[in-house]
Amino acid sequence: MKILFIQLLFIFCFSIEAMANTITFTKEEKKFIETNPLVKVAMMPDFSPFTYYIKDTPVGFEHDLLKIISKRTGLQFEKTINKWTTIYNAFKGKEVDMITSISYKKYREPFTSFTSSYYDIPIMIFVKDDFGEYNGLKSLKGKKVGVLKDVFYIKELEKMGTMNLVYYDNYAELTKDLVFGKIDALIQNLTNINYLIKKNVYTNLKLASELILPNTTKEDLRFGVQPEKPLLSSILQKALNSITAKEKEELVNKWIGSIKEYGGGHIELSQDEIAYLDTNIIKYCINPSGLPFEGLNEKGNHIGISSDYYNLFEKILSAKFELVETKNWNQSIDYIKNQKCDMLALGMETPERKKYLNFTSHYLEVPLVVATRVDVPFINQILDLEDEKIGIIKGDAFVKILRQKYPSLDIVEVEDIYDGLDKVKNGQLFAFIDTLASIGYEFQTKYFGELKIAGKISENLKLSIAVVKKDETLLNILQKTVNTITNEWHREIFTKWVPIKYEKNINYDLVWKIAIAAVLLILLIIYWNTKIIRANKLLKEAKKDIEEKNKELKRLSITDKLTNLYNRRKLEELLQNELHRSERFGRTFGLAILDIDHFKDVNDTYGHQIGDEVLKEIADILKAYLRKTDFVGRFGGEEFLIICPESDIKGVSNLMENFRLRIANHNFKEIRNKTASFGVTVSKEDDTMDTVIKRADSALYEAKNKGRNKVSICV
Repeated sequence: MKILFIQLLFIFCFSIEAMANTITFTKEEKKFIETNPLVKVAMMPDFSPFTYYIKDTPVGFEHDLLKIISKRTGLQFEKTINKWTTIYNAFKGKEVDMITSISYKKYREPFTSFTSSYYDIPIMIFVKDDFGEYNGLKSLKGKKVGVLKDVFYIKELEKMGTMNLVYYDNYAELTKDLVFGKIDALIQNLTNINYLIKKNVYTNLKLASELILPNTTKEDLRFGVQPEKPLLSSILQKALNSITAKEKEELVNKWIGSIKEYGGGHIELSQDEIAYLDTNIIKYCINPSGLPFEGLNEKGNHIGISSDYYNLFEKILSAKFELVETKNWNQSIDYIKNQKCDMLALGMETPERKKYLNFTSHYLEVPLVVATRVDVPFINQILDLEDEKIGIIKGDAFVKILRQKYPSLDIVEVEDIYDGLDKVKNGQLFAFIDTLASIGYEFQTKYFGELKIAGKISENLKLSIAVVKKDETLLNILQKTVNTITNEWHREIFTKWVPIKYEKNINYDLVWKIAIAAVLLILLIIYWNTKIIRANKLLKEAKKDIEEKNKELKRLSITDKLTNLYNRRKLEELLQNELHRSERFGRTFGLAILDIDHFKDVNDTYGHQIGDEVLKEIADILKAYLRKTDFVGRFGGEEFLIICPESDIKGVSNLMENFRLRIANHNFKEIRNKTASFGVTVSKEDDTMDTVIKRADSALYEAKNKGRNKVSICV
């Protein structure tokens, strides 16, 4: 009977779901679907994460949305994918039946029938990180501001007449020109620009503000349909209406959620909350000896998990945080009670603390473990510790909890983790309870062969952000921040600091009984000596392995995965070093930017895999004929950067001419011939990274304008 009931319940739930997705079409709509099953739809190739390419496959939110609509209506979609200006004009010229990613504007009504919005995106203003203070749209007066051609809010910007608008056909060129300083700002939706920043590892851009205009607040993404096809518009609207909240949530989690990984993610703050962040320095306290969660290094700088979270909070909120130094955790608790600091990044909620603190929802959960000497049997449960002295840090939230829950435990409060573990080592305590993260971190450098993690107890440490009771505004801001932090962020921070290693359940009683009964004193000494020698050998091997892995990690962090040349981050470091050397010793160095001519045609004609092979072949040419003292790396896309220390303009230009000829004469595997253009410059007095790159980039543009396959100089 129970099985029958479950089956009936399953059938009922399935039927409800099926009914929720059922669409009732009119006779006219059914006939339209029957006679016009193929619908021509225009979409963009670079509007990530809604419609873009991974290799040669179009993917994104809108492609999955069309699949759902196709399945639900029976319509089939023939996709025309091109840049926005092209598909927008094709739609206006009635070459296609519908268009995606179009936003409502009254001036579009004569040639567009709009569905309801399927997603709304905030429109943001991006600037370079050296832009200075941004004080609203007045800060853009007279500035070069990049926008996409025919974007839906363009007429409002043009009507303002205060900005020098620069028009672009695609998002990639728009973003790239801001990176290299050809424009002062750009206006575009948040998700798309965040994706390009992540993809190209752009490090010099920042969010200035959200764009708010009298008739525009967000980019409302809709389907646009030819007005002559009202039945198609009606069918699409019904299909959109049939999509359940769960289905939409799945689409958002799959495609939009990944964009939130970028550190500059957007949070909706009220005007009061924005004003609070602009006018307040947020003071915080930490546990100065609570690594890996938080602590101070030899220089007194804040390090640990909470340090990484504060860095993340600063990036997300553009807020100012200031550490209030304390001697220990107890003093930190006293300080926040007396409002000498505003918050704790890592605090456990307890009834006593709620009297003077408010808490966000918890965002870290860590198991509690028991540390003992190595000769103690495995601890299966906390009650195995009855009648033994157990150490816990004074002021820890779990002191009162464990005393109330397990009154038979003899709990001894210690000053900090070092005090607790030392007392276990010296036999003053039987065991010490703390988090797996904290004890595991200390075991990396101390107590090897002396202490072990002997077991895990059922309780977990649930950590939240704690804020002083009176500051509701800060609490609301931080709760929104916690809601924004993705699992990937949490995982990246946590695994950076926490070693995880469990002790296996071994019957140590049996081991010791056999040892005592079978081994004489001299054999026991030999045994321990052998164990120490083996441990030292393992330590040396482990140290060597760690050093090798660190070397490999360092190499990977500065290497472009495709070409095995230096990546952009390493190039910027090398370039900064040359600027310092030039300033100190008065020597010039050369800089060149190489750009593969018509590289997009290779990807469009032969595919991205062949394009990748071309990049690798050019990288091999550069490596083969580069001077030993020079540096080369992939700067982004099809661009390479070459740094020539202790060089003059003649020597650098001759070297680039040699590269140009070798590339032009090279027989590429699939495409046979390909050329490249070079922009060359040398350092000047008072140069910065931006100024020297800008000159090389200007020379590159000159080479392009002169017909490509040339070396141009800008001094």
